[in-house]
Amino acid sequence: MSENRKFLLLILLILGIFAGEKIYKNVNTEKNKQDSKYELTVTRNSYKDKNKPLDINEATVDAMLKNGISLRYAEGIDEYREITGGFQDIKELIRVKGIGAKTLEKISGKVRVYEKAKRNELYINEASDKILLYFGFTKKEIKKIRKEQKENFKINSNLQLRDILGDERYYDFKDFVHYERY
Repeated sequence: MSENRKFLLLILLILGIFAGEKIYKNVNTEKNKQDSKYELTVTRNSYKDKNKPLDINEATVDAMLKNGISLRYAEGIDEYREITGGFQDIKELIRVKGIGAKTLEKISGKVRVYEKAKRNELYINEASDKILLYFGFTKKEIKKIRKEQKENFKINSNLQLRDILGDERYYDFKDFVHYERY
């Protein structure tokens, strides 16, 4: 056999080995995907894009600081999430102390609610005014709640809460307000 032919066969053999290895890896990878019960998930906040809004329900205080949100607001947002379970809507930022309409407008470009958070349970008879405000009660509603608690020692049922808030507002709270810890 001539040298050129030997060289050509060697090249073909090497190419065949590489092609076979690549096919094996692809088949094996597809098999692993099918067999694996775990899947790689990349969260929105794992991207280091400063222009991309953070998920307000998952962002750390440090991430918020890096995105241009002041420490005071970042800590307030973190406290709000801890107490309520998180944000259902970006407009809830108004409930965080110090955040008004203008600040909300500034911050809203830096954060988003990608998935509504599940509300924590609220034990209305134990809650401070601050906690009630965080959950979305108005100051007027809180006064009515305190008056009812003063007269009857506590709110005992959905009927009492419904009388205080009215039908429409009651339905905003009925799923997570509790009266006693058992």
